[in-house]
Amino acid sequence: MRDLQKFLIVALTCLAWVEVNAAQPPAIRFLSAAEARGVLTEGAARDYYDSLQIADIRSKTGLALVGVPLAAAREQARQAYGAATLDFTADEQAALREAVASMQPSLAAHAPLYARMPWSFIKLSPTIEGGRPHTRGDSIVLSDVVTAWVVKMRMKAALTTPSLVWNLLVHEQTHVIQRQHPELFTALYTSTFGFQHVTLLPTPTWLSSLRVINPDAPDVDWIFSIDQGAGGHWWLPDLLINNRDHPQMPMGFQMVALGVKRQGDKWEYLDPVSPGNPQLLYGIDAYIQRFPIHDELFHPNEIAANMLAAWITGVRIKDPDNPMWNKMSAWAAEALK
Repeated sequence: MRDLQKFLIVALTCLAWVEVNAAQPPAIRFLSAAEARGVLTEGAARDYYDSLQIADIRSKTGLALVGVPLAAAREQARQAYGAATLDFTADEQAALREAVASMQPSLAAHAPLYARMPWSFIKLSPTIEGGRPHTRGDSIVLSDVVTAWVVKMRMKAALTTPSLVWNLLVHEQTHVIQRQHPELFTALYTSTFGFQHVTLLPTPTWLSSLRVINPDAPDVDWIFSIDQGAGGHWWLPDLLINNRDHPQMPMGFQMVALGVKRQGDKWEYLDPVSPGNPQLLYGIDAYIQRFPIHDELFHPNEIAANMLAAWITGVRIKDPDNPMWNKMSAWAAEALK
C-alpha cells in the first residue's frame, strides 16, 4: 500500500508538471544580423532568389535593375536581403518573449502542436518585402517597424491579452509549421477548403514575368472550381504585379483567378499568350463567400494562416456563422494535437 501511495504521488506530481509546463513558452531564439544573413542568403535559401523575376525583385527590394540581366538581378536581390539584416534590441526581445509566453495557454488549448513549437525570429530593414512579416526556413521575419510596434504595444500593457500581435505571430508561425509538416495540411486544403493540387505544364512567359513569389506559399499549383462537374470551370488563384516597371509592394499587386484545363495527366493555362484582362479573384463571389476571412485568398497557405490565427487567438474572427470555422476546427482537433 505504501509503495502504491508513493507511485500515485509521483504520478500526480509528474502530471501536474506536464500541465504547468504545457502553458510555458518553448525555446525562443533571436538570430543576430550575421546569423540571419546566412539563413536568408545561403544554402536552400538560394532557391527563393532563383524563382524571382525582374518585376518581383523590384517590388521586394526597390532596386531599379535597368538593363540588368536576370541572373545578375537575382544575385543583387540576394545581397540586398543579406545587407538588410539587423540585431534585435533588448526591448524587442523582451516584448516578443512576453507575447509568446502570454499566448501559450491559448496555443495549448486549441493547437497543442503550436505550443510545442520553438520560435525563431529574424529582424530586417523595412526596405525588404515591403516591410511585411513573412517567414524563411524556421524563422519569422519581422521588419524593425513591426518590432517597434510590438514594443509600443508592450508599453501599453497590450501583450498579455488577445491582441493583433498574437494574431500576427500565430499567422507567421503557421507558415513555419506548414513548411515543416506539409502533410498535415493536405486534408485541410482539399477536403475542407475545396482545392485540388495539380501538376501544371510550363508557366507562360507573360505569367512568370508578372507573378509574385510568396516566400510563405511558393507552390502555386492549387486550383478550385465553383461549378464542379463535366462542364465545370477550374481556376488557379494567383498574385500578379500591375506595373512591372515601377511595382509597389503590396499596393501594386492584384489577386486574380487564372483559367486552367486538364491536358492528359497534367493541367495547362487557358491563355498561354498574354494576360489580357485576367479574371479578378474577388469577382468570383461563390469562392469569396466560401471563406469567413476575405484577406489573402490567393493561396490556401494564407487562407489557413488567417483562419488558424483568428481561431486560436480569438482576434479577427469574422463571419462567425460561416460553416468553414467548424470544418477547420474539426480538422485541427486531429492534425494539430
